[in-house]
Parts: sequence; C-alpha cells; structure tokens
Amino acid sequence: MRGLCLVALLLATGTASAQQPIEDVMVHNHEPLVLPEGYQHPAMEIALHEDASNGFNLQVRVVNYQLESPLLAGDAPPGIAEGHAHLLINGRKRLRIYGEWLHLDRELFKPGINQVTVTLNSHEHYSWVIGRQPVLATVFVDPDKTPAVQHSFASHPLPQ
Repeated sequence: MRGLCLVALLLATGTASAQQPIEDVMVHNHEPLVLPEGYQHPAMEIALHEDASNGFNLQVRVVNYQLESPLLAGDAPPGIAEGHAHLLINGRKRLRIYGEWLHLDRELFKPGINQVTVTLNSHEHYSWVIGRQPVLATVFVDPDKTPAVQHSFASHPLPQ
C-alpha cells in the first residue's frame, strides 16, 4: 500500500520517469512509452516500391532513432531512442523490422485498398510516443492499380 501511495504521489506531481508508459493511449495493443526528456525526436517515413517479380519493397527511413535488433540494445548514442519497428498490414501485426529495407510478398495483400503501417517500438515492445502521439507512418496501397500507392501519412515526418 505504501508503494502504491508513492507511485500516486509521483504521478500527481509529475516527477515520474519520462519512460513510464502513459495510460489511455493504445497503439495496436502495445503500451505507449513517452520519449524521455532531452531526447531528440525521432522521425520516420515509409515508402512502398513495386518489386519487379512479386509484391513490394518497403523502405523505412528514420532520423534520430536507432533502428536495430534487440541483440544490439544499449548501443544508441546519448539522447537517441532505440528499438525496432512493427509492421502492420490492414491492422494485423505481421513482423518486426530491424533495418531500412524489407520485401513484402504479394500474398500479404488483399484485393483493393490495403493499409500498411509501421510503428517505432522500444525493445520492450512499448510504442514510442511524443507527447501523446505515436511515432508511426502509413501508406494506403491498391496492388491492382497504377500507381499502387494511393496515399501516405507520417505522424512525425522526416525534416525537409
């Protein structure tokens, strides 16, 4: 009980760790994790490029973020968040991303419009958020149209 009172006091005074997950912000069933004070804000954009033989090649471009395997955790420069990314197609998590390029087989897409979303996640699988906004990027693609990519969006786009 004493510990619970201490946690309540810390939350009420705003002195809790900036890395503590915040409540009532859900990003595809992963708890949000607020970017720590003093960290550079990560930015991300994704692009789908039609593959000559099958499907698409997904490019994930990030700045101020160390996109890597959990095996390399702890090697990010000071002030830079680290982790991996999650790929969701039509709201369903498909896999983790540890680098810039990834091939997506045509079988992953249904006929018509598909939503491809990438989120940045800590190695503990929390979804990184800046303020209350998750760091994510989305493209809407129709594999049967030319051009296939119909629309794109990034919550924290790369600087121009």
